[in-house]
Amino acid sequence: MSIEKERISTAQMVILGLFTLIGDMALVYPTTMTTGAHQDAWIAALISIPLGLALIFLLVTVANINPERSIIEIAQMVLGKWVSIPVNVFYLNFFILAASTYVREMEDFLTTQIYEGTPGGVIRFMSLVILVYGLRLGLESVGRAAQVFFPLFALFLVSLMVLLFPQARVDRLYPMMTTPLPEMLHTVMFGVFYPFGEMCVFLMIYPYARKSSKVNRDIFLSMFLGAVGLNLILFLSLTVLGVYFSEHNFYAAYILAQKINIANFLQRLEALMATAWIITTYFKTAVYFYAFVLGTAQLFKLKNHRPLIFPTAFLIYGLSELSAQNIVFYVKEIPVYWVDWDFTVAFVLPLAILIVYKVRQSRASPQQ
Repeated sequence: MSIEKERISTAQMVILGLFTLIGDMALVYPTTMTTGAHQDAWIAALISIPLGLALIFLLVTVANINPERSIIEIAQMVLGKWVSIPVNVFYLNFFILAASTYVREMEDFLTTQIYEGTPGGVIRFMSLVILVYGLRLGLESVGRAAQVFFPLFALFLVSLMVLLFPQARVDRLYPMMTTPLPEMLHTVMFGVFYPFGEMCVFLMIYPYARKSSKVNRDIFLSMFLGAVGLNLILFLSLTVLGVYFSEHNFYAAYILAQKINIANFLQRLEALMATAWIITTYFKTAVYFYAFVLGTAQLFKLKNHRPLIFPTAFLIYGLSELSAQNIVFYVKEIPVYWVDWDFTVAFVLPLAILIVYKVRQSRASPQQ
């Protein structure tokens, strides 16, 4: 019998997926991509879209091994009791570290860009209070809240893009195709596994969605639209700020929003960008928080996952402080290795589980 009794609709799952794909990427994606490919970052980003959708196809295929079970339960079913333990512990470790990192991102952004002088611990505590409150209400409440906030997020994001296009200068993209092939391939890898790879967390959410007949179409459409949104932010960053500022400003998209100035009247709209980013990052963090809590309960065969929410919040509070010494360490060190985590949890482990499942299925077929 499933621990989680609540269910979300396909639309709510898709919106949560869109928020998770964009999430913290809305601010850090331009910097991450331009660091490797410079003015060719937009080309690498375009190449990464079909590859990213192929990765989503792999994840959906693994989820459909048993649509009523999470990745923790699927791993136990396919790999066996003992082999699945290190795989599941690896996933849970990734979920808790990711949630802690996103809380730290919100803290660093707010204390360096908006609430300067405010102690980071205060921002972190407030973030966790809201996260705990949302998760205590349940998965269905989180899904409904995402549905309510989605129009506001879409309005902010579209408004920012439309208002910035008049300032775009395509000549800032020249010269093209000058990035060496190894750097271009590395940037494409970032473009695939950094945003798309983190969708592996939905292997914990997928079983608890009331799936419509067009669920696969809706998933791929939302991922495609999210990728287009990220690429438009990257394109505007390159054509409005230029390559140098896109590469050396960690919050390039936030700086980008400060450039909006329509007739010296409509300006200083960066608060809209901050609001859109905080909305998406909150729901992304909530999804990872929930995945760790639920996965831990499933691994240890608990009857209820809710008692784990408060202890996990304290764990995240501490880990978010330990994850990085300061914003410079966070920017320079973490992204380089994080993409390897995403590659492992979103491609290597799901592919291994799928191969083992197909092999066991093929061996069982002749006997039947």
